[in-house]
Amino acid sequence: MHQVGASGISPDLLSGFPEGQVVAFALVLLRIGAFTVAMPITGTSSVPAPVKVLWSLVLSVVIFPVASVGGGAATGVQSAVAPLAISEMVILWALREVVLGLFLGFVVRFFFFAVSVAGELLGVTSGLGASQLFNPSLGTNSNILEQFEVLLATLLFLALNGHHFFIEGIARSFSLHPVGRTNINVLSFGDLGPWVQQIIVSGIQIAAPVMISIFLAHLAMGIVGRVVPQVNVLVTSLQMTILASFLVLFISLPSNTETMGEMMDQMAGQFTQAMKAIGR
Repeated sequence: MHQVGASGISPDLLSGFPEGQVVAFALVLLRIGAFTVAMPITGTSSVPAPVKVLWSLVLSVVIFPVASVGGGAATGVQSAVAPLAISEMVILWALREVVLGLFLGFVVRFFFFAVSVAGELLGVTSGLGASQLFNPSLGTNSNILEQFEVLLATLLFLALNGHHFFIEGIARSFSLHPVGRTNINVLSFGDLGPWVQQIIVSGIQIAAPVMISIFLAHLAMGIVGRVVPQVNVLVTSLQMTILASFLVLFISLPSNTETMGEMMDQMAGQFTQAMKAIGR
């Protein structure tokens, strides 16, 4: 059994491994692990926890040799960390890495938040809002049209190699915000306001074709009900609404995928902007 020294770490437990390297790798792992948990695809409840841990470890092993630590190379943290071992400073560094990883992963979710808003609008206007099912992508209940839109956005995200960009982005974050520092900026509501506005606008833009068609269908049914009173509009309106919503939804799929592609480009720009702003 290893004896524990005054520093709280076994003297020979890290033999062959400088303490600074071990702490630096742990900090890199914390940021990548938090980013993985907050990401819209890897952070879902449908992905088992061991897969998330393994994915974070693999990314950390790949990124660690080129990660910037304390303003220098990864080996440069040894002189700063080795005397500290487990201390308050290391805890502050760990908290900073977790906050950075969660925030960057949350920014990636903005794209799926917009798609979720569109799906919710589609469900309400088409009369399918009550058909709630558990959505593993968001961890909440949602209607079937919202799940369809989120699934379509996920496939498009993977088809356009969006995951490649954000893996590259989290790796680049170590050069912009090296581990071993305590400074971090919290974005104000003024900074987040335009992003929330963009989520709502993008969601309405995706749902607009179906919403307009449903409005016209209801208008037509109202006119028919006034002209031909014998027709029971209340009985036939729900079936007509659902039929029209599905028809227009599939007709508008090409334009919706193009809109989602533009949203992904905007999200990439927001990700880069947030990465530069949060740690200044």
